[in-house]
Amino acid sequence: MRFRLTLLFLVNALHSGHGEAPVWPVPGEAFSEGRPYAEFVQPTASGNPESALFGCVRNNGNRFHEALDIAPVLERQGGEATDPVGAIHAGRVVHINRVAGNSSYGRYVVMEHPGLTPAIYSLYAHLARIPERLESGVFLEAGETLGIMGRSAGGYHIPRSRAHLHLEVGLRLTRDFQDWYDRQGYTSRNQHGNFNGMNLIGWDPLDYFTAWRDGEVASLEAYFERIPPGLVLHLRTSRYPDFLERYPYLKRPGCPEGERAGWEVTLSPWGLPLGLRGLRDSELLGAVHPGEISVIAINEDGVGAYGCRNLTVRRNGNLYLGSGGRRVLELLFNPG
Repeated sequence: MRFRLTLLFLVNALHSGHGEAPVWPVPGEAFSEGRPYAEFVQPTASGNPESALFGCVRNNGNRFHEALDIAPVLERQGGEATDPVGAIHAGRVVHINRVAGNSSYGRYVVMEHPGLTPAIYSLYAHLARIPERLESGVFLEAGETLGIMGRSAGGYHIPRSRAHLHLEVGLRLTRDFQDWYDRQGYTSRNQHGNFNGMNLIGWDPLDYFTAWRDGEVASLEAYFERIPPGLVLHLRTSRYPDFLERYPYLKRPGCPEGERAGWEVTLSPWGLPLGLRGLRDSELLGAVHPGEISVIAINEDGVGAYGCRNLTVRRNGNLYLGSGGRRVLELLFNPG
């Protein structure tokens, strides 16, 4: 099943040379017509449209929301949303959660898009229904329906009036998430393997769609290159992250493998890995002992705008990696 707006958006993208352009995932013309985001997003109970956006927009700026929450537009049935949800890019279904109580995402679907560089994932959460035919490994075209918008969630209640699609777009940090998870002392079981939300990190979906709609980018690589750096870190480790096996595009020119003593890691202001470069021993700054991490450079304004991520912390006038930044590095390199 496809819907008209999706097809029009995709055809226009192809005709303008934007073969990898994302497809808006739900019906409605407010976004495509450039209307204010307040007309197509679903706020939290606060009623503030900003609470539906990506960033430190929850709990008075103290909680990060790694998604865009899109409101329904079609006629409801029994008060419930009926809007179909479609894939934003062609790709393969890699994870389905059909039991709402098993995740704060409720019923959700994760896709990976190997035709793109880098091969990003997309996540569609709080679905009311997921077609029985849909299973891991199924290939979907851009715009093809993967579920019906809803309000499913685990551990909390979303009222009918606030049914929405929670949409994430980004990268997967490690293929060994379970190893990391087991060392954290969590009491609940990880029921989602490598597609647990803690192993996924993304960027602003609204900015991503807007850049394509407005002709500011013509490829995923072009979009990725415009994400600003927030932190540059040096890490002393002999480990080679599987992250680079899945996203070789993000491996930056560095020293020969036989001379590598560690890595330079560049993160966005909210912690998204933007590039990794191998370093010789003589190039590592401040990271003297195995596993040691030093902050080499920081975009103060950028990182400050995402303070709820706790990427850095200052102690006695010195800058160190915070709990949020350390978790990203742990997942990337997964030291056992």
